[in-house]
Amino acid sequence: MTEPLSGRPVTTLLQAVSVTTTGVLPAFLLGALAVQIRDDLDLGPAQMGIAAAILFAVSGTLARPLGGVVQRMGAGRGMVLSAALATVALAGAGAAPTFPVLVAALFIGGLANATAQPSANLGISRSIGSNRLGLAFGVKQSSIPAASLLGGLAVPGIALVLGWRYAFFAGAVLALCLAGWALLRGQAQGTTTAVGEARDRGTPRGGLVVLTIGAGLAAAAATSLGVFLVDSMVQAGIAPGTAGLIFAGAAVLGLGIRILLGTLMDRMPTRSPYVLMANLLVAGVVGYLLLSVGTPALMVAGTLLAYSAGWTWPGLLHFAVVRDNRLAAASATGVVQTGLSLGAAGGPLLFGLLVSATSYSTAWVVAGVVALAAALTFRIARRMIRKSRGLPVPNLFSIRNRFTPSVKETS
Repeated sequence: MTEPLSGRPVTTLLQAVSVTTTGVLPAFLLGALAVQIRDDLDLGPAQMGIAAAILFAVSGTLARPLGGVVQRMGAGRGMVLSAALATVALAGAGAAPTFPVLVAALFIGGLANATAQPSANLGISRSIGSNRLGLAFGVKQSSIPAASLLGGLAVPGIALVLGWRYAFFAGAVLALCLAGWALLRGQAQGTTTAVGEARDRGTPRGGLVVLTIGAGLAAAAATSLGVFLVDSMVQAGIAPGTAGLIFAGAAVLGLGIRILLGTLMDRMPTRSPYVLMANLLVAGVVGYLLLSVGTPALMVAGTLLAYSAGWTWPGLLHFAVVRDNRLAAASATGVVQTGLSLGAAGGPLLFGLLVSATSYSTAWVVAGVVALAAALTFRIARRMIRKSRGLPVPNLFSIRNRFTPSVKETS
């Protein structure tokens, strides 16, 4: 029986969750507060998509080099740097009088996010043993729905009472507190016994590249959900406050499922995370199609399904890559983060342009098609990884979830 997490590993995990949440928080506050920001700054859907794309484009472009920097400087210093950058980004967005200033703030947010992910992954890799790695990444990747939750709650709790700017200022205070916590803790440390426990098999270059492509496609669909969902619901006739609460509820659901999936990976270590990722994305496609119908009831159902299935795969992806690259977690996940961030940049940008040219209904259908392509790409990556290790290559289109006793899979 595995021992529960305690002491330093728990503190590292809490900091990992906090830093990845604040790193992406500007983008999800932007999405949740889209109605208020658009009215105040006189922006359209395309401009909102551009603003969100800036953060993720910067993050994607710099994720790989900054992953290498974090690998050298250590997880602790990386977390301090990321939290400090997030503080500036959130405060700048809250104070932005014009669209260009908002874009500049989100540019800085991109630097924060690019530093946050490899810092958090390296900290987890070097502090948490293999028997709890899935749970750790399930908890750590709850940062995305946590950011969505904070964004959703900010609508009725802050934006409709004090104004949207105060929501960003509150986020800046949280990020500043995190920077101080990480700095005082001084957790820039070397390799611990947790790394020594694991067999570092590495991921073949070709497989890592295809995983990065799949991550980009999946993130393009999912991030559009986070940025445009509230505005889409309001356009369908749902009140802004209610839409924010639905957004927050879906985030809570997604958060819980991410943690559950991580726990399953620990309990069934021979099962393939890539198969589960692909199947989740296929189920999420149904959610996007329900959103495309545009009626309030089906939009609520589509939101819950899209979040619970179509956006619960990131923890599995990070887990799979770090599990095979414990000694170079920041560098390896920096490569995959490039796809995640560039997809998260291109998705909202193209989604916003598509909404402006057509409708939300059409855009949600396209998002579903992109998610389906991501599922297929993850299947292809898995075949490449298994083939490189001399393992049997299964049917590409098998939909069986491999949670039954069989030959060891692990990929």
